[in-house]
Amino acid sequence: MNSRKQALEILFEVFLNKQYSNVLLSKISSAKQISSVDKQFIYTLVYGTIKHKIFIEYVVNKLINPDKTPKKIQVILWMSVFQMIHLKNIPDYAIVNEAVELTKQVTPKFAGLVNGVLKRFLTEQKELLKVDIKNKQNIKPLSLSFPFWLFKKISRDYSLDVALKVAENSLQKAKIAVRVNSLKGNIDDIFKRYHEEYNFKYSEVCHDSLISERSVIDSDLFKDGEITIQDEASALVCQVLNPQPNSKILDMCSAPGGKLTHLAALTNNQAQITGCEISEKKIKLINQNIARLGVENVKIINQDASQIVGENQFDYIVLDAPCSGFGVLKRKPEIKLQSFTTEHLQNIYQTQKKLLQRAFELLKPGGEMVYSTCTINLDENQNQIKLLQENNEKAVVLEEIQIFGFEKNTDGFYICKLTKNN
Repeated sequence: MNSRKQALEILFEVFLNKQYSNVLLSKISSAKQISSVDKQFIYTLVYGTIKHKIFIEYVVNKLINPDKTPKKIQVILWMSVFQMIHLKNIPDYAIVNEAVELTKQVTPKFAGLVNGVLKRFLTEQKELLKVDIKNKQNIKPLSLSFPFWLFKKISRDYSLDVALKVAENSLQKAKIAVRVNSLKGNIDDIFKRYHEEYNFKYSEVCHDSLISERSVIDSDLFKDGEITIQDEASALVCQVLNPQPNSKILDMCSAPGGKLTHLAALTNNQAQITGCEISEKKIKLINQNIARLGVENVKIINQDASQIVGENQFDYIVLDAPCSGFGVLKRKPEIKLQSFTTEHLQNIYQTQKKLLQRAFELLKPGGEMVYSTCTINLDENQNQIKLLQENNEKAVVLEEIQIFGFEKNTDGFYICKLTKNN
């Protein structure tokens, strides 16, 4: 198998058809005919090209006319320039040769163009990598392959320093974080038994989490349900809620089931848990996770959580709301390439507002709930809580956490714990 061709096909789907790289790469991960070395190279090539695409496209466009160059040829050039800049273990001549051979398979008549462009890049690299644009404010974001509009928004919401750190961190490799499932295993025991194999480290963020140096997806630990893959910041959500046994709990947006199964583990399967999920397709994945992790006493309902009827029903509620995803740029770098219109963002805000109000109505007096998102957008986070409190005088904030992701190289997350006064 030609790993570069495989990477090209995935990148073409991401750039042209707005597909998510993690979904497409998961199919590569499960393909038995692809060696582990090739899988790792495909992952590196795909994620690296997407993460650096904004800057690399700027550089390549100095050497071509993008209006007269087929998109697949542009993607081959982006892949190749990424390798030349960032993968120093591959000789430049090999990158050029592979790019030309790949072009011959795709559109042969452009093989000469690809050869000439890449050789010219190697000759003029120092000058070509300089960012020279009229908008001086965009020089640093562009050099970090970060969308200028999002950089400005984060600067306005927080500060220029935060925006720079978020942009720099978006180019980092995401950690492999696992949550130990206390229904089946003990974190200290698993650490001792598998420390050498996976070079485990204890998380500094969530007391149920470990950091692994190696992929765990094919391990018996994962298959047997002793661990599950979940970022530390995501796992922190239910830790902050701290639900107690013999209580009634609602998880309003349950897929893929990480928080739902954490709620069961934290209550030792001794709580009555309802998981709500609007997407029928995703319920299969939730049920797979429930079975693998040995979770009991959970009822899954397939509906819009904002339409759940009743009031004052639950002791604890988790609302991990649909959001823009600006906190998970390391894992889903294509979010940086999406055009978020004002209308699109307003639709997100309205959905969050409806879900948050419904959650508060469903919460028992004296009960506790957590509102969380994997974004760093004030309008989706702190401002939503302010709006809830303006409309509900009984809403009291107990704890509020904003994680940007650069602090300990986690996902970016917002977590707000509230109670309903009697």
